[in-house]
Amino acid sequence: MGILSLLFPCKCPYCSAVIKRKMTECDKCRPKIIAKKIIYKIPSNDICIAPFRYDGRVRNAILEFKFNGVRFNAKSLSERMTEILREYVGSFDIVTCVPVSKQRMRERGFNQSKDLAKGIALLLGKSCCDTLKKTKNNKVQHMLDKSQRQENVIGVYSAINTDKFIGKRILLVDDICTTGNTLAECCRVLYAAGAAFVLCAAIAVSYE
Repeated sequence: MGILSLLFPCKCPYCSAVIKRKMTECDKCRPKIIAKKIIYKIPSNDICIAPFRYDGRVRNAILEFKFNGVRFNAKSLSERMTEILREYVGSFDIVTCVPVSKQRMRERGFNQSKDLAKGIALLLGKSCCDTLKKTKNNKVQHMLDKSQRQENVIGVYSAINTDKFIGKRILLVDDICTTGNTLAECCRVLYAAGAAFVLCAAIAVSYE
């Protein structure tokens, strides 16, 4: 066992048991964490597909990944997302993600949605590129009620690298889908910039 493995052992995202680096979750959790396709219509009438509801062990894995910087969890989570996306692989040409603000990047050091998007793209043999940037540091969505969330994302995103996605079909990745307003606004911007089609995907759907 190497020094890195001793100092920073990999842990199962769902129960925190120490696992080998080549594993994505422990043998006990693997048969219990089953991806079940959830199809959720977001406010823009686009579709978001997710393998989980936002609860239990999956919720804990997401929280550790997103807020505590346990980026290793992205491996298992992106694999589960890929499982349900394989039947849609012909529906998109490139993979992209919901961006975070510069302030959030400084605080967190990474964009969790981008980690997921890169993992999915690698597993499906698709290209991954940035198509959006966040131009305003708006309020955190989960701190707002349903009506405030819709207003909170208007005008927050702008398109970049349009030459890479004009006329293309896009898979747009986020971590959690609650009201779907963030994804809907991102879809609106992508369509306005020339995207032919946008399919959304998240780790989990949260019904609040």
